[in-house]
Amino acid sequence: METTTNGKLPVTVLSGFLGAGKTTLLNHILHNKEGLKVAVIVNDMSEVNVDARLVENENTLSRTEEKLVEMSNGCICCTLREDLMVEVEKLAREGRFDYLLIESTGISEPVPVAQTFSFVDEENGIDLSRFSYVDTMVTVVDCFNFLKDFGTNELLQDRQLTDIDGDYRTIVNLLTDQIEFANVIILNKTDLVDEHTVGLLKSAIQKLNPSAKIVTSEFGKVAPKEILNTGLFDFEEAQSSAGWQKELEMESHTPETEEYGISSFVFRNQKPFHPERFYNYLNGEYPAGVIRAKGLFWLASRPNDALNFSQAGGSSRMEQAGVWWCSMSFQERMQYPSFINNQYEIEERWSRQWGDRMNELVFIGYHINKEKMTAELEKCLLQDNELNLMEQPLKLKDPFPQNI
Repeated sequence: METTTNGKLPVTVLSGFLGAGKTTLLNHILHNKEGLKVAVIVNDMSEVNVDARLVENENTLSRTEEKLVEMSNGCICCTLREDLMVEVEKLAREGRFDYLLIESTGISEPVPVAQTFSFVDEENGIDLSRFSYVDTMVTVVDCFNFLKDFGTNELLQDRQLTDIDGDYRTIVNLLTDQIEFANVIILNKTDLVDEHTVGLLKSAIQKLNPSAKIVTSEFGKVAPKEILNTGLFDFEEAQSSAGWQKELEMESHTPETEEYGISSFVFRNQKPFHPERFYNYLNGEYPAGVIRAKGLFWLASRPNDALNFSQAGGSSRMEQAGVWWCSMSFQERMQYPSFINNQYEIEERWSRQWGDRMNELVFIGYHINKEKMTAELEKCLLQDNELNLMEQPLKLKDPFPQNI
């Protein structure tokens, strides 16, 4: 296995929910690293670093060419960024290692970990990009528990998995973040489920992240070449690798073979949603088979607001995404570089009636009926005989939270 370029230390980051098998995978790689001198950073939330102890018990870290850096006093995605930068710089400067493996906690998001390698800490004079870089972002998935965890609307707090004040993240959104930002996704514990479940998971996860390589494993047994020195990671590409983004980028959607019943489509329409009908649909008739949805929409009762809808498994959220360009005068628009730089594209899609307002929602799901769902969404729109309500928005009952 070739080692890296420019003398910089390559890094593979292992993400994955608690119990997915990251440490088992780590141990397997350390036993089968094909001559590479590997340094390991293990990060765990608990006071007693169980993961680190497991690694030590495997006797892989007693050899002189390996080193374990334990960081057990916080979360890799927030309080430990500075510690992580210091430790990585130290390991890279030693020049004794060919490779660095970082195992993040089961509740950390991969994006901030990856950002650490391009973040410059001017106060402490640290710039990791000078001597280290992310080679591969790996996410380990627990085939046995994934569907149950993905279908819940529980918070991390509900399972007492976080002690960070104000941490209201849902389990399913964390799982989604871990999957959508990965280059390599390892479906682990395939021995605990049947072939159909493995196929269904593979198909669904490929939809969530079409550019990721998917590898199946039992007990974390994966060939080192699958996750070391792959050269797969590119931060900008990773930020736009999510399946919903790929769908939005397509001009027209070619229906794919719906293996295992997993399919996707984009709903586009410039008319506003009737707030009450759309709210009732989302809270009553919304298909249970939708596993991921994302995009912008607007309500007839709030004509200036661009709203963001995001759903993953059993959890959904809405938030303000900004205002539509048509809500301001041309002179005001021209004060924003984002308008000036994209003026042609914005005006090309401009409608005389609705300006740049647009509902553009991606749906990925299991046995979803595109035609039926499209018809249901169209019924939620403001109809032609209701357009006068746009001039009397107070007549529109709006049950959505006012703070979105």
